[in-house]
Amino acid sequence: MPPKPPAAALASVAKGLGLHSKVYNGLIGVCDKFVPPKMRPLWMHPAGPKTIFFWAPIVKWGLVIAGLSDLTRPADTISPNGCLALGATNLIWTRYALVIIPKNYSLFAVNLFVSLTQLFQLGRACNYKYDQFKLEKAAAEKPAAVKPAAESPAIMQQ
Repeated sequence: MPPKPPAAALASVAKGLGLHSKVYNGLIGVCDKFVPPKMRPLWMHPAGPKTIFFWAPIVKWGLVIAGLSDLTRPADTISPNGCLALGATNLIWTRYALVIIPKNYSLFAVNLFVSLTQLFQLGRACNYKYDQFKLEKAAAEKPAAVKPAAESPAIMQQ
């Protein structure tokens, strides 16, 4: 296993030459001056606010919020395939967040919550489909309604 690079090298600003990199580096340089000493370890962490490893999970919390707001959605409108795909891939990313260097606990947490919300939604969709199946089966097994003899056309004609 290769040795870990020093934290200062990992938490450095972007090295790109484009306009976006220049704006980002300027913003980080300005913010650097205002970070209190107690927050410095977080600020300089290899997965801290100076890196994409911090901001990507922060933005991904939007998927958790969307999943939680979908809990009020009718179960017949849930896509089981979509929930399964999103839940399974986020379980994979949950594992990945603990394998990479530096370990990214923020990425771990957000992927775990996305997985849990989507797998819960998948459970709701499967439960709905199972209930519909039981209703259809019960309707098929119920004998057809028999008309009373007084209402039958043969008796009425006499």
